[in-house]
Amino acid sequence: MARWDFVCAAALAFLTVVSRLPYRVRMAYNWDAVQFALALREYDVVKHQPHPPGYVLYVGLGRLANAWLADETAAYVLLAVVFSGLTTFVVYYLARAIYGRATALAAATLVAVSPLFWFYGSVGLTYAGEALCASTVAYFSFRALGGSRTDAWLSAGYLGLAGGVRQSILVLLLPLWAGSVGFGVRSARVLVIGLAIVATTVLTWFLPMVWLTGGLERYLEASRTLAETVVMPTSIVSGAFEATLRMSRYVLESVLVGLGPLVLVAFLLPWYVRRHGWSRRESFLVAWTVPPALVYTLVHFGQAGYVLTFLPALVILLSRVLLAAITEAPAARPRLRAAFAAAVVTAVVFVNGSFFVSARPLPRDFDTPKPRWQQVAEDEAFDWIFSRTAAALAEHEAVMRTFVDAIRGLYDPAETVVLTELGNTRSYPWLRHAMLYLPGYTIYELHVGDVPPGYYAPRFASAMTPFPDTEIHLPASARRLVWFVDHWSPLSERPDDMVEIELPHGRYLYVLPLRGATVEYAGYTFIRDEPPRRARRAAR
Repeated sequence: MARWDFVCAAALAFLTVVSRLPYRVRMAYNWDAVQFALALREYDVVKHQPHPPGYVLYVGLGRLANAWLADETAAYVLLAVVFSGLTTFVVYYLARAIYGRATALAAATLVAVSPLFWFYGSVGLTYAGEALCASTVAYFSFRALGGSRTDAWLSAGYLGLAGGVRQSILVLLLPLWAGSVGFGVRSARVLVIGLAIVATTVLTWFLPMVWLTGGLERYLEASRTLAETVVMPTSIVSGAFEATLRMSRYVLESVLVGLGPLVLVAFLLPWYVRRHGWSRRESFLVAWTVPPALVYTLVHFGQAGYVLTFLPALVILLSRVLLAAITEAPAARPRLRAAFAAAVVTAVVFVNGSFFVSARPLPRDFDTPKPRWQQVAEDEAFDWIFSRTAAALAEHEAVMRTFVDAIRGLYDPAETVVLTELGNTRSYPWLRHAMLYLPGYTIYELHVGDVPPGYYAPRFASAMTPFPDTEIHLPASARRLVWFVDHWSPLSERPDDMVEIELPHGRYLYVLPLRGATVEYAGYTFIRDEPPRRARRAAR
């Protein structure tokens, strides 16, 4: 029977890997993906290569893959594909340990075809790795809940190492590990030794990471700055309550994408509890889910991939409830119930697969007047639901390639200044993509809209900190400004003499020839430096 379990888990893992390959990206998907790619060229957390808290083991694995592929994006995508297959493998064995083979087959299958998990298994980000790390820690923690001291220490070691892939796992899964050891092994000595193992494994990657960053003070300052600018505004402690409501909607929408029709099984939970009771198994899965869900809702939720920390727990629990309901449904023969269970799981697979492969977001409509609630609903559906599909991924990559190819093909890097914008509500902030794919160009990121004025100049920056100034000096050779934005901001006036060049996918290149010494735009003054004067001939 153990061989049969291995065959099932390996087959599902293989199918998971194969399913990712046709949809894998060729260009860095988003801001964070570019930062990981830049980290392969120069690791510096202060420059956000990558951003704090550092992800040093993930970048290290990326370096190994890149040594083989010589392509930063392909290296990280390879990791995501491999992580996806391994996650399916581990989820099978975890569900097998908790509920048995039937639940293991259903849960591993449904995890593999989760649209959200499928999406993040096709892009070069950490979230497929996070799902693998979380599932592995959970597997050994559940065995520790059964009283195994060895598994208590193994789970501690995996938890410490997982922090090097994604540091948030340390905080989010420590309660699960501690609770499993405390209630399962019931030994203070085992708990203390386990904490020592966690600390030791953390130090094996934390100390080299701090050294690579240039020292602890430099590392902590970069982490503090990121927390103040990104995390604190969404935290319930220092942010607005509206931000907390927004985070809760984002979490819910992402869970819906992750589960698909399986979410409907949640309505059977009260029946399941009345019929089967509430055991350590259910408490374990809830203890896995609740801490991350609370942190994401009350502190910060940056991307839909965050929910992959606990999505396997939800899939395992709901798969068990679904099979329990089918098992107790009236049927003449057990084989009919088994066939019906297989049919239901297949239907969920079909719906999730169809959504990921075929669904696509509607074009953005910025001009039609509509109530604010409707605009918010449309924006969130675009950003958090329909953008997590293969079609949306392909379109996003095509837009990136269109911009990059157009700028490269039309304009000389020595004569062109590329502008990106942070705060433009109608555009993605393309700074990092410009840095990765337009390395020969002078690039500035302008802070516009509600963002405090300032700009970021990659060529002159030693940290990911904007210059709090509105006067920007351009090279003497500059002949034009080119905006790398999706759509023009409605809050910014268009300068005179601006040229619009229509591109595919409803985008434009906005180009401003530099005719005078200065240009005014959005509160910024661009000053073209004087060309260096030729040295006068020495007097005879």
